[in-house]
Amino acid sequence: MSLTVYTARIGYVGLDALDITRKSATGDALAFAPSWAILSPALDARRRATEASKLFWSSLADDDEGPAIEAEAWAIYVPAYLAEMRASYRAHRPAWERLLGEVLVTLTCYCTDPERCHRTLLARDILPKLGATYAGERAPQRGTKADKLLGSVDEELRLAGIR
Repeated sequence: MSLTVYTARIGYVGLDALDITRKSATGDALAFAPSWAILSPALDARRRATEASKLFWSSLADDDEGPAIEAEAWAIYVPAYLAEMRASYRAHRPAWERLLGEVLVTLTCYCTDPERCHRTLLARDILPKLGATYAGERAPQRGTKADKLLGSVDEELRLAGIR
């Protein structure tokens, strides 16, 4: 049975949640987190982009330079993250094998835009090359914590062929 991979923002409640952020990941999950060397410039660019867009929308700037700043930073970040993950695969192979041996995982991080996020790069572009199936970004959860946990258990049992 191959791994089914979802993505979601931090706060997703499920037994399959795996925090892959540099800020709060632990254990094996750190093998999938971007280094501060590539993360810090990307976060700085996001702050500069937000400020540039605020100036435009408050009529203090003629052009909104925010999207261009983010696009330039993303164009640098993607190849750097992919290179880090190739190195991680060599250096932390047991962590990768444990992840690929699971039935279901939801990769989580703090990013608000899944299309410009390492969780999506890992889930959509890297893990399928190793046999996993990318199932997309999870919708924000509703209900109690117990409801959310039961939903994730039901899905894991279904994918394992038990339900």
